[in-house]
Amino acid sequence: MKRFTTIAVSFVFTAIFAASAFAQAGAQPAASKIGWVDTQAFGDEKAGVTKYVTALKALDTEFKPRVTELQTLDTKIKAVAAELETMQKNTAVPVKQETVLAKQDEGQRLQRELEFKQKDAEAAFSARRNAVLGPITADIGKVLTDYAKQKGFAVVLDIAALANANAILVLDPTADITKEFIIFYNARPPGATATATKPN
Repeated sequence: MKRFTTIAVSFVFTAIFAASAFAQAGAQPAASKIGWVDTQAFGDEKAGVTKYVTALKALDTEFKPRVTELQTLDTKIKAVAAELETMQKNTAVPVKQETVLAKQDEGQRLQRELEFKQKDAEAAFSARRNAVLGPITADIGKVLTDYAKQKGFAVVLDIAALANANAILVLDPTADITKEFIIFYNARPPGATATATKPN
């Protein structure tokens, strides 16, 4: 399920940080600094956002049985394919056509089952990911807005989203505030709430 989680990270944060950047620019006209954060770093087990990492681990644990089931089906399909290949290559021992057809039917049935369960798992994961990570990413966006105001940033960019869009031409590493922001976020007291940004 790591693949689902990885895909989720960039897309979940893109809209939030775009909104945060515009809110900052409107609320802090005197600020002139531009910074960037790598939102993919938020999920780093050792140096990421603790609350976010914990939620990712909970999702992985919740969906582990489904992942195992899909892996088991995939193994069965490969075993059937290997059996069919052996039947076709072994000309010394004739194999009944009925046996070959039955094995092909079994492989096709398992393939359909895998595809159905994979789509079902992806839909279920997407719904749970939004429910579990949505409030956390929203809070991170609000805290980032507070952080930007305190530090005098007019704009904070999501470098992971820009990289995915091939929109980076020049990148100044000194503008990277990822580590500092993660420390700032993790240092907040449990239950602390971010200041809501009022629309202009």
